[in-house]
Amino acid sequence: MGHAQTKYLSPQIADVYQEMYDYIEELNGDYDPFPSEIETFHGQTLKLRNDYGYLVKKHRVINVGKDESNYSVSDNYSNYSYINFIAAKCWIDTAISRSPASLNHQSKGFKALSGIVLSDKAFSSERVFAKEISSQLSAIMLANKSDQRVWLAIRQFANYAIENSYWGFDETVIFKLDEVVIPNSGTKQRVSLLDNENGPFTRSEIAQISTAIQDGRLSLKHKVMVRLAMKFGLRPIQMALLREEDVYYDSKVFAWFINIPRVKGKVAQLRRNENNFLLRQLPQELADDIQALIASESDRSLRDLDGIRRPRPLFKRSSANEHYLNAKKLVDYAWHTSSSRITKDFTGTIQAQLGLKSAYVKDEDGNPLPLKITAYRFRYTLGTRMVLEGKTPEDVAVALDHSSIASVDHYFRYNRDLMDFIDDTFESSKVLSNSIARWEGYIIDDDDNTVKGSVVRGKDLVNLGKCLKQSRCEWHPSVSCYGCGQFRPFKNADHKSQLKVIEDERDFVRNNSSGPVQHQLDEAYEGAIQIVEAQKIIIREVS
Repeated sequence: MGHAQTKYLSPQIADVYQEMYDYIEELNGDYDPFPSEIETFHGQTLKLRNDYGYLVKKHRVINVGKDESNYSVSDNYSNYSYINFIAAKCWIDTAISRSPASLNHQSKGFKALSGIVLSDKAFSSERVFAKEISSQLSAIMLANKSDQRVWLAIRQFANYAIENSYWGFDETVIFKLDEVVIPNSGTKQRVSLLDNENGPFTRSEIAQISTAIQDGRLSLKHKVMVRLAMKFGLRPIQMALLREEDVYYDSKVFAWFINIPRVKGKVAQLRRNENNFLLRQLPQELADDIQALIASESDRSLRDLDGIRRPRPLFKRSSANEHYLNAKKLVDYAWHTSSSRITKDFTGTIQAQLGLKSAYVKDEDGNPLPLKITAYRFRYTLGTRMVLEGKTPEDVAVALDHSSIASVDHYFRYNRDLMDFIDDTFESSKVLSNSIARWEGYIIDDDDNTVKGSVVRGKDLVNLGKCLKQSRCEWHPSVSCYGCGQFRPFKNADHKSQLKVIEDERDFVRNNSSGPVQHQLDEAYEGAIQIVEAQKIIIREVS
């Protein structure tokens, strides 16, 4: 991905952008300076700064096996240094993590940011800024409906700012852009929330991610990050603020809980307000993973310059932030990782470790690109699912840490569109054929003694497969096996009949209950469909 090869100016060298950084820090509370050198997606070294320390305006970027083209980056796209900083950072991170095709959109499309005009009050509050910037970006897209490079670049800019938790950028910006209908862009894709790269995951994608996690592809830290995002829709900044003390066991109710810091609204004061938390119950498996993560780092003392032990964040930096160590009001956050680091963990390390391919997003040669993994995609998925489950706007607003239901109106406004989008993409043959890969190599013969495990039997005591899990399973008997990575289905078992059993269970729960059992059955349903489809393919190949 190239991040390990990123180089910065020496701290002893005065940075010509320091005034810009100071302004960014004032608004955002944190910043990463512009690098001096990066390694591109294809391994090419780019020198970003000239001899005077300014960004080099044009770069010839190699697209291996295809071509070499010039791509432009600027530190002066608009009249606002805040916008310029985010756009330049977006271009740089895209060069590191994506093929040059995306740079082409940004090189041309970011020039349209010059049309942004904000009021004097725009930077007085995040709410005012979000309202104005979303209107301005929407206007730019409408004015450039015929130029795909512009509206794609604007979409990339907005998503990048949101995913990296920049001040004034939240879901409401994306919701506003989603109202802009672009001609000939596809009947199911407006701009952002409903697209296959940045919008909610389809059910088959969630199933694939769950299976990959169960297969042990992620490190413990990254496994916890993904499961927190999947379960609670946490923003990167909320994960960055979590501490070990936020997770505890209540012996009175025999359950694990987590206090999640709120980061939006008037009470969002980092962790300074004791009421600035949302209490949520943790699933046992996630609680076990968190406890294992805490135990694995128990030998780190995390002391300040005076040798005093400081609070222990759940996700720690490799070394303390020196700027924080020297600031009395910030020293307790010296060992906390940043939201930008967590964002890069998702799009970089986690995405690479999962190793999943998108069924929809392809490169210029038609090859599937890696499935984009971001914390916000899990967040959008949670909001979407809650709407489809019949939750109220108040439920969704509380779950997603919004200060009012106005911020979640979009999920309900496009309830029908969201349902059609997710169901259509899931039911398409392309998605089904792709999702069958989830069980590739897992389907076994019923006389295969090389696979050790207990036999799983269905409702009528028919053998369905083997379970590799050594410990007692707390999931729904036989049904939930279809959503579990420890299940090895028999090639000739009657999985079609079991699918009907799962459908009946699913309908009963939907009509009589709510909560985690529904999600469990949904995953089992998807897994059963995939196995039945895989059986059809195996039969066709044999015949």
